[in-house]
Amino acid sequence: MNRSKRSDVFPSTSLPVTPGGLSVATAWWHPVRGHVDCPAHPLLSAHARRAGYTVDARPWEEAAVNGDDRGPAATTVVAVSYERPEGGHRGIALAARSEDGAAVAFAHRQITSWQSVLRTRRVLYVSEETAPSGAPAAGVRSATPAPHVPHPSASYAPVPPQGPRGSGGPGRQDRPDGGGWLACGCPAGSTCPSADSAERSLHRSVGRGDEVVVVGAPAGGTGGGWPRKVPAGTVQRARTPAQAEALAVADPERLAFVLAPGAVVSEAAGILRVLRRRFPRLRGQHPWDWCYTTDDLVTAVGSVLGQSDALLVTGSGDSPLVRTALVVAARSGVRVREVTSLDRIRPEDVDGATITVLHTAARDGHGRDLARVLDGLGPTGHIVRRVHSTALPSGLGAHEPA
Repeated sequence: MNRSKRSDVFPSTSLPVTPGGLSVATAWWHPVRGHVDCPAHPLLSAHARRAGYTVDARPWEEAAVNGDDRGPAATTVVAVSYERPEGGHRGIALAARSEDGAAVAFAHRQITSWQSVLRTRRVLYVSEETAPSGAPAAGVRSATPAPHVPHPSASYAPVPPQGPRGSGGPGRQDRPDGGGWLACGCPAGSTCPSADSAERSLHRSVGRGDEVVVVGAPAGGTGGGWPRKVPAGTVQRARTPAQAEALAVADPERLAFVLAPGAVVSEAAGILRVLRRRFPRLRGQHPWDWCYTTDDLVTAVGSVLGQSDALLVTGSGDSPLVRTALVVAARSGVRVREVTSLDRIRPEDVDGATITVLHTAARDGHGRDLARVLDGLGPTGHIVRRVHSTALPSGLGAHEPA
């Protein structure tokens, strides 16, 4: 792509610009290359408005930029364009009144700065799937008793929603904008029964006189509101293998476990390995009752950040996915940038061959704007990573607690 980049400065006598303003091309005609599409125009508009300019964003007439420098030029056009692999051209262009030296200088700085990061890139997203309608409700047994059911033939927007909205309910973590998650980390609108199942198992074990250990540490943004009712018996926690090694119980013959909603199953399995070695009579939930959402998120996030130069978090919300990504990014050294609006994006934020984008608001908004902008800053491949664990029927009949 770099070989096809072309920067130009054109005088224009037929592209009027208001005093104190800038014209941003949403599409324009190059004298040599012809039609140039400008998907990144919202980025230029946002930065121009932040700098105090009145912005006129529109497609320019074919005659607006004709390369004719005869006569006084009322307008100066600063632009850069490149060839698309599939044919045609894209680019960015700003126009300022020629007599407005500050506006012309601003246009030059903007085009030069974004031109430096025009490149071919991959943009990776992580999808949080919700259980489709018809999935088993809490407490309802089915032929496939799994907390999660894969969505058939799901289609995804360039930036998948990662903070679905939902109605309030027990065991749900709320957010100011109305979205939320179940204690296990599933979106509030899903029918995942794992948190309810864990609470039933907790009270059942205490009721039969067992001492209970809650295994695992809820991932960031999960575990809130659980349990809804704290039992009267002895309940301990083992968040790490070290805590499991140090656990002291009154009767090793009467120890039961419950997996903490929101715990990463692969991490909790290591804790259970210690407990089973120390307490061979340990009993607890059937693995069918576990939720794998946070485990899947850790796997998916780790796989995309492991090949990314940067993580961009858009929107103003929050989710277990974003909290997981921030922890993984901090461990791996991936640079992170919060993008609450397009005028906060800097050239260095998108200067990478592979970028991960996580969106924390509704389906529309800054996340989708960012996807369009990146499409205009070089040939871009958008890839959604989905990791989804699903329990399969064992053929052993109805499952009961151990």
